[in-house]
Amino acid sequence: MKVHLDNIRQAAIDLAKTSEKKRNAFLGALAKELRTRKKDLLAANQKDVADAQRNELPEAFVQRLVVDAHGLETLNKKLRDVQKLKSGLGEIIEHKKDRTGLVLDKVRTPLGVILIIYESRPEVTIDVAALCIKSGNVAILKGGSEAKHSNQALYHCIQNALKKSGFAKDTVSYVQDRSAVSKLLKQHTHIDLVIARGGYSLVKAVLSDSTIPVLAHAAGGARIYIDQSADLKMAEKILVNAKISKPAACNSLDTIVVHKKIASRFIPRITDMLRARGVRVLGDALSRKFSAVGTMTEKDWDTEFLGPTVGIKVVSDVAEAITFINHHSKRHSEGIVASNKKIIRQFTDSVDAAAIFVNASTRLHDGYVFGLGSEMGIAAGKLHARGPVGLKELTTYKWQIYGKGHIRA
Repeated sequence: MKVHLDNIRQAAIDLAKTSEKKRNAFLGALAKELRTRKKDLLAANQKDVADAQRNELPEAFVQRLVVDAHGLETLNKKLRDVQKLKSGLGEIIEHKKDRTGLVLDKVRTPLGVILIIYESRPEVTIDVAALCIKSGNVAILKGGSEAKHSNQALYHCIQNALKKSGFAKDTVSYVQDRSAVSKLLKQHTHIDLVIARGGYSLVKAVLSDSTIPVLAHAAGGARIYIDQSADLKMAEKILVNAKISKPAACNSLDTIVVHKKIASRFIPRITDMLRARGVRVLGDALSRKFSAVGTMTEKDWDTEFLGPTVGIKVVSDVAEAITFINHHSKRHSEGIVASNKKIIRQFTDSVDAAAIFVNASTRLHDGYVFGLGSEMGIAAGKLHARGPVGLKELTTYKWQIYGKGHIRA
C-alpha cells in the first residue's frame, strides 16, 4: 500500500478532534471484526508459520509468529480493556493564573502521526492500531515480511473497522515495501514519532537512518540477583518463571547472579530445576565448582539468548552484583530477590533499567500487566517514555493561554 503523507497529516488533525466515544466505537468494531473473521485470520497465520518452518527459521522466531484461537481471544480482551481506559486527551495537566489574571493551561494532546516498524509478532498490528486510535494518533504500520499473510488479514479488519466507525482510511496505513521505510524515516515534517520494535539489527538501522525521534529498545534480556537474605523457595519460583514461561520474550531471564554465601546450596538446586525443564545452564568459574554446568564466556554475559539458555554468575556482595548488572544490562528489565530492605534499596537506587523487579518475575514487564490495556512496546531510553509505552506515553501537551488584552510589558 502506498502512503499519502498529506492525507495522513489531515487524518491526524481530524482524529484529534474526535470524541473518546467515537474512538471507543472503533475498538468495538475492530473486536467484532476479529471475531467475525476468525477462520480467515487463523488460516493466514498458519501460512506464515508454515513458511517459517519450511525456511527452517529458529523455533523461538516461529513461536513469536503464532496467533492461535487463544491469541485472538487475548487480542479481543485487550481491545475491551483499552476501551475502558481513559486516554486523558484534553485534560488540563497543569493550571496557573498569575497576578494579572493571565490563565495558563497545560493540556494533554496526541503526538500526531506515528510510524511503527516491527518484526515477527502479528498481534502488534492490532495492539498499535488500537492504542494509536484511542490516544488520538494516526498510525503508519510496517510489519515484517515473515508475518505478511497475518498482517494483511489483520489490517483488513482494521480498515473495515475504520469504515464502520466513520474514520478516514488514512487513519491507519500499512506499508508492505521495505524500500519505502528509509524514505519515511526522513519525513520529519509529516511524521512525529517512530517506534521500532524488533531485533537489534532492525532497531540499530532505524536509529541510524531516522531524522524523526525514535522510541525503542535495541535488546532486552534480564539479570536477577539472588541475595543471601533471599527466600530461596521464592527465588526458585521466580527464576523458573522468568526463564521458561516464554524464553523468546525480551523480558526473559538471561543471567542468575548469586551471592557467594548461598552459592553452594542454591546453585545445584536451581541448576537441576532448570535442566529438568529443558534449559541449558552455563556458568562462571565459581559456579562451576558447585554444579557441572557449561562455560559462560565473556561475550555470553552480553548475549540476549531469546531461548532456553541461562548463565550463572557468583558475586561477593550486592555492590558487585550492581556493578556486574549495570555493565551488562540492556536497561530493559532487571531484578532482585531479597528480604533485607537496605539491600533492596541499594539495588533499586543503583541499577539503571526501565523496570526493576523486587521479589517478582521480570516476565511481568508488560503494558497489559501494568494496567495499560496493551502496549506499543517497551522503551529503554530516558526521554519522553520509559518502560511499557501505553496511552499516556503516546501523548504530549500544549500550553493554552487565556488573556483579556494582555501584552508583554
